[in-house]
Amino acid sequence: MISRYFNRFPHAIRGITYATKNDFGYRTQLYGIGLFVIIILFVLAPLSASEVLFTLLAYTLVLITELQNSALEVALDRLHPELHDAIGVSKDMAAGAVLIAGVFLLVVVGTLLYSRLDVIFGSFS
Repeated sequence: MISRYFNRFPHAIRGITYATKNDFGYRTQLYGIGLFVIIILFVLAPLSASEVLFTLLAYTLVLITELQNSALEVALDRLHPELHDAIGVSKDMAAGAVLIAGVFLLVVVGTLLYSRLDVIFGSFS
């Protein structure tokens, strides 16, 4: 029973590896936003455990939604290579999910920055 679940891991790893090598959108999110998150974590250090977890959760949400968006686009392009309004709407909705996840990441980072304004810029009083 347990081996059935573990036998599925190679499929997931293969999908992530494929996206990392072949999908520009996923690579951009993985490396570009990943570098941004690492810089934020170091600039704002020390962070509490919950602050680190919220930041990593938001970043992971971006990666998950980008993988889903990319998978949907690949499948729809294969099924309907011609332009179709409904297909375009589906792709736009998936891209919207990525945008919402990205905005959530910015809100988390903005909240961290706002809570440290006095530390970053010093006290002016």
